[in-house]
Amino acid sequence: MKKPLRILSFFIFPAFVFFLSLFLSSAFNLYNVLWWFDIPMHFLGGVSVGYMSVLFLRFWKEENLIQIRSKFLFVLIVVCAVSFIAVLWEFWEYFMVNYFNLDWNLGYEDSLFDLLMGMLGGLSVGVFSKV
Repeated sequence: MKKPLRILSFFIFPAFVFFLSLFLSSAFNLYNVLWWFDIPMHFLGGVSVGYMSVLFLRFWKEENLIQIRSKFLFVLIVVCAVSFIAVLWEFWEYFMVNYFNLDWNLGYEDSLFDLLMGMLGGLSVGVFSKV
């Protein structure tokens, strides 16, 4: 597989989770029907971005661009990448609510719990992935 296509394939799982979330939200209104549905979706988002991060780290290792021998450092990088994307996601939610006057029941508690669930998803992928 050529490098650009391989790199593009790293985004399949996060894109699937994103579109699954949009579909379930619009088709079944699950975020309003099931108050807890937001929790596993943010965890799954963290898993998907964590897996994407692992794929990038493995690719860069194959290309001799990075060499990580420490499991702790590997997990830390994965969790940091997931945390960065999770923060961007929460900014996106804030933007959507405030500029499109959406009636989402959001607050700082919701944002912090969303960040926690995403980071736990990324942590689980980092811990269970091979360095």
